[in-house]
Formats: sequence, C-alpha cells, structure tokens
Amino acid sequence: MSAAAWVMNRRSLFRYGAAAGAVVFGPALLAACGTDGAAGAESSAATAAGTSAAGAGDATSTGQSQRGGTLTIGADADPIGLDPHTTTAFSSYDFIALLFNGLLKWSPKMEIEPDLAASYETPDDTTYIFKLRDDVKFHNGQALTADDVKYTFDFIFDEKNASSHASIYATVKKVTVVDELTVKFELKTPDAAFLAYLASPAIGSIVPKGVAGQDTKPVGSGPFKFDSYTPNQKFTLTTFDSYFEKDLPLLDTVVFTFFKDQSSITSALRSKAIDMTWLKDPKVAAQIVKSAPELVSAPGQTSRTFPIWINQSKAPFDDVQVRRALSLATDRNVCVQTVLAGSGKVGAMIPESQVGGYDGTTELPYYQRDVAQAKKLLADAGHPDGIDLGDYIVVAANDLDVQCSQILQQQWAEAGITVALKPIETAPLLEMWSSGDYGLLSVALSWSPDPDAICDRLRSTSTYGKAMGQTDTAYDELADKARAELDNTKRAALYQDLQKMVADQVYCLQIYQYPLRWEMWWNYIHDYVALPANSRTYVRSTWRDQ
Repeated sequence: MSAAAWVMNRRSLFRYGAAAGAVVFGPALLAACGTDGAAGAESSAATAAGTSAAGAGDATSTGQSQRGGTLTIGADADPIGLDPHTTTAFSSYDFIALLFNGLLKWSPKMEIEPDLAASYETPDDTTYIFKLRDDVKFHNGQALTADDVKYTFDFIFDEKNASSHASIYATVKKVTVVDELTVKFELKTPDAAFLAYLASPAIGSIVPKGVAGQDTKPVGSGPFKFDSYTPNQKFTLTTFDSYFEKDLPLLDTVVFTFFKDQSSITSALRSKAIDMTWLKDPKVAAQIVKSAPELVSAPGQTSRTFPIWINQSKAPFDDVQVRRALSLATDRNVCVQTVLAGSGKVGAMIPESQVGGYDGTTELPYYQRDVAQAKKLLADAGHPDGIDLGDYIVVAANDLDVQCSQILQQQWAEAGITVALKPIETAPLLEMWSSGDYGLLSVALSWSPDPDAICDRLRSTSTYGKAMGQTDTAYDELADKARAELDNTKRAALYQDLQKMVADQVYCLQIYQYPLRWEMWWNYIHDYVALPANSRTYVRSTWRDQ
C-alpha cells in the first residue's frame, strides 16, 4: 500500500471525518453533528452579501496570475517569539507558517501531503522513512539534508531548550540519518497523531543545523524570508528567490500591520489600508461582510475554546470538591448567549471539531448549574461561608474573554465564590501558564492537528501539566492509549471517556466553543486559501491584480 493511501485509510479518517465535511457544511467545523442554528444563520447572512470562500480556493481569480506587489495583512497580535520549537503563542504561528516548512503539509482540502519530503514510506506501524527533496535551500543558502531533520528533533528533545513539543513527540524513540537525503523515525508505539504533527506549522517546522537566534532572526526554508520587525507596528517578509516550489511565491513583499483592537482593524479594512485580515468576533465579522460585497469571506471553520486552567498544586485548588463547586456554579449556556449571542455552544475539553460523532458535552458530570449543590460541596470542603479564590487571570486584548470572565465572576459570587479579575498582556500570561504562577487562568485553545495535542496540556509529563500540578497517571494512560489507537471508532470512544474524566475531576473548566477566526480579503486578492487551521500558509500562492 502506498504511503498516501495508508495515511488516509489508517490515520486520517478520524481527523478528517469531521474536518473535511465541515469545510463544506459549516463555519464551526461541526460536521458530524450539524452546525449550531444561530451560527449557521449568521454565516448565511454574511455569504449572501459577499463572496464566500469557505476554505476552498479563491473563486474570484481572473485566471492569469500576476507577479509582484505587496500584500498588507491586518494582524491582531504581535508574534511572541519566532523560534518554532520554543514559542507557545498562537500569534507567532502566522509568521512561522511563511518562514518555515515541515516534512509534510496540509493541502487546501486538509489532507496530509509531502512538503520538504519528496516521499515517505511506512513499513510498519512504528517506522517512517522520509526521502527529502534535493532542491531545498534555507534562507542562509544552506542546503537541506537529513542532518537538519535530526538536528531539529535533537533540539526539541534537549531539555535545556524547554520545547513544549517534546511531549508532543514523546512516542519518538529514535531519529536516524540514513543518508544525505533520507531520515528514519522509529516510534515506541503506534501513534495516530504523528503525521498530523509533522504537517503542522511550528510543531513540524524543520530548522537548519547550527543556526542560532531563531527567536529574533528566523532562518527557514519557507516562501518568504524575514526582513524586519517593529513591535506594535509592522512585520515585513520578502520573497525568497530560491524557494523550491516552482513559480512561487508570486508576491514581492508581505507586510503585517498590527492593530490593538477590532475597530481599528475594521476601519483599516474598509479604507483598503490593508488587503486582508481576520476578526475574532463572529457578530462583527458578519456585519462587515454583509456591508461590503467586494469582500471575499471565509467564516471560521474550527473551534476556539475558552477554558479556565486550574492549578492543582496550590490550595484550595488541590481539593476536588472546590473545583467541582466552581463547575456547578457556572452557567455555560448564559455565557454562550450573552457573550457570543448564540454563535457558539457549550464547550468541552475536546471540541466537536476534533472528535467525529461526539457533540462535546453529552452527559458530562458537574456541567449543569446547581448553586445549592455548589454551596454544599464548599461546606463539605470546610468553606461554609464561601471562599476567596484570589486572582482570575485573563487575556486583556481579547474582549470576548474579558466579557466572559466578568459574567463568570458574577455567577460564582452567587455560590459564595469570590475572584478578582486580572486582565494582563498575552506574553506574561503565557509565561505564567507554563511556569505555574497562577491559581485560575484562561488561555484559549485553537485548532489542533489532532485531539492528542489538546490532551497533552493535561499530561503530567507535559510543560503545562507539570506547571498545574497534574499527577493523574490514569489520565496519562488513557490519553496515551487514545493516541496509539489506529481504529477511528475506538479512538473516538476513548476520547469520550477522557472528556468525562476531565469533567469529573475538573482539571480545567471549559465554558464554550465558537469559530476561531473569520477571514476576509478584498476581491483583487486571488488564489488565497483559508485553512481551518487559521494558518496563512497559502499566502505563498496569493497574487493581486492591482
């Protein structure tokens, strides 16, 4: 059996059974269960007024592509580090996707296909052999070899580099250079997530051997190379003339201009000061697209979840009764209706977009609000007069997150639970999350290449699991079992069990899920592909006719 056929038959159906259908059926990537009514209605209103791209190729192309010009993208956040294997910020991935390549990549249909690899084979369930292209150069002129692949993974596994990808690749036993253009991966166990990780920006990015300073002066093999960066102003990329894909890229320059709020981005878009952007709030996005027929619209196709991470290493969060009381005091449906105006739904650890056939919240323990029972659990835990949980830390730059945290603060107060809201900037918040310097903290999760990437956040061996005092080996064992299961139906059932375990022990509190980003660009921009991953990888094939 060919490698490509093997991937789709044995590994990819679990992921794409949801994803491929969602590209066609709806903006929230809820293919297995149908889209939420309000979200579906909002999407319909928008696409009736503008042009819908819906994750496919740009239907507005005039046919003959044109070379040259600058694409200006309105960005809502600066990168927080540019080294693909040390940064943990979603905002950095947008830039990394254009600077680096992986052995594999996601196609416009969200299928895995070769990138730096010319081909690959899988002689058994734990062995992968990649043949590299012989025409790839890095931005510094260095030619790609198998040594670079091994160097990349040696870097990931070197503890002094503190790469969060080490736990993601925990099943990798050995990486061997077979010859100059051949590299072999040997795994400890079968791994249904392995190829998806290799195909994903940052997680799968290959870096050149011996090049330091990637965090501030990145050197990759991508279609564009780093030119300059002025914090809070702009980030500039220029075309890489030695890029290996024929006739790409088409643009001379890509400029990311930074805006601190949605209103500034929308003003810049309307005035055409920027050519392309995405918006976080689906309500605002729908209104803008409806008012501008010349905008091409790609409604969000994947879920952003809003979790509250709970540090079990600190009292009183080490008491499961306190954590359960917090969950019972939460009215998730009110948050969905008030913050999202219904354009989302109650969330769970693994969104619907990740597990085909599972609606995310069926019969999960401690999910139905019960203030009286929450008070009883607090009393049983020795807090009959209520409890002060200290700071609840949220991202200041995301208005939806702040609004939701304010509603939660009010809901919890009705059960005698007091928190002090502390909105802060993203960079220090991410540092607090990875170091465990918090009690309650919200960092949203976005698209993941596999459900395992989400589960990894709670593994006792991962950076984040260690930071939050996670010690549940039963969780680890179940997560590992799900990752190793190659049968899609059985794997989905294991993730349902994992969901229930997380909800029962309240290792984190999931509030809701909704479309991550709503992309839009003017119709003079052609051949751009909006991916469910919300990665702008296909800027490499984009061109403009003015």
